[in-house]
Amino acid sequence: MSAHRLFRDRGYETVGVAELCSDAGVNKGSFYHFFSSKRELLLEVIGGAWDETGFLASWEAETPKLPMDKLRQYLQELFAYHYADREATGHVCGSLLGNLALELSTSDREVAEKLDELFKRETGAVAKLLAEATDLGEVSLGNPYRAAEAVVACLQGLLMMAKIRNDLDVLPDSETELLRLAGVAQPWL
Repeated sequence: MSAHRLFRDRGYETVGVAELCSDAGVNKGSFYHFFSSKRELLLEVIGGAWDETGFLASWEAETPKLPMDKLRQYLQELFAYHYADREATGHVCGSLLGNLALELSTSDREVAEKLDELFKRETGAVAKLLAEATDLGEVSLGNPYRAAEAVVACLQGLLMMAKIRNDLDVLPDSETELLRLAGVAQPWL
């Protein structure tokens, strides 16, 4: 948790092993007993950080019966997670995966591939939900996977915008448009 917070808040490059150990309350020797490098720790941290709410993993396992209700619930939980995070830190932190993608995607190919894998996993979970919603007639979409990509990309962009502005109000203000991207004709209903 300590590494997740430090990498998200300050970036990978600016956080050293000594700071990671100090923040976690462990000595440097213990760090190298578990990880061969800071980069190995980073890969483990991002692997566990792709689903901040737990909804996406549950959708991978089983498609919900009321997909659009679950999508609305997911958005509300995701927004609540980031509001709670801001309350705890005093500022908008954004998405760990998004922050690291901006910082490392051109300088570390393996990290970029891991991030891409996780974004594809997130997109796949949302696409599964949208495909079920399409089958049930809740939404009208030609390609649920492309719609899911748009929703995921928009969410990441909104989190980046919120971080830049240090203002999370862009999230709930955009819920209607996110639902429209997901194929909901009248998302306010």
